[in-house]
Amino acid sequence: MLVNGKKTNLRDIRPTDFDKILKWQKNKLLTYFVCNKLPMSIKECEIRYSEAFKLLNQIFGIEDKNGKFIGEIEIDHIKWKDKQAELFLYIGEEELWGKGYGFDALKTFLDYIFNVRNFKYIYLRVYEHNARAIKCYEKCGFKKRGILKFNKDKIDSDNLILMDIKPTNLKK
Repeated sequence: MLVNGKKTNLRDIRPTDFDKILKWQKNKLLTYFVCNKLPMSIKECEIRYSEAFKLLNQIFGIEDKNGKFIGEIEIDHIKWKDKQAELFLYIGEEELWGKGYGFDALKTFLDYIFNVRNFKYIYLRVYEHNARAIKCYEKCGFKKRGILKFNKDKIDSDNLILMDIKPTNLKK
């Protein structure tokens, strides 16, 4: 599967991507922002990106226009009947953070998920202090819906902002 954006393409994750994913897993800031969700071994990669796992989620590799694998975007906790799911996105190449690749991949993915797959509702959780990600999500049309407060007294705590989007909120 290939979906083309302006700066990125979305495609299936390949076994040749596993080494890069394991390399990214060693980036402490990235693994913090993605809540340690990245696989830690080839075996975990094989399970996470297997055909059987696709019944539970839809994961796409993000590549730049030169075909370089740079991250992934996923929906999971899918309610197939209601066409609802939770979004997960990361750019693994730290030197590409803040360069518009995540924004382009997200816009491309949302267009696909709403207009081709006919989903009705996508939500996400993001750390309150991850300003770059929040700005990206809002730019695409996500709205803040609430905060899960884990430590009210601490600045830069691990509080999570809940955000969501419907096809009618999608920004072109």
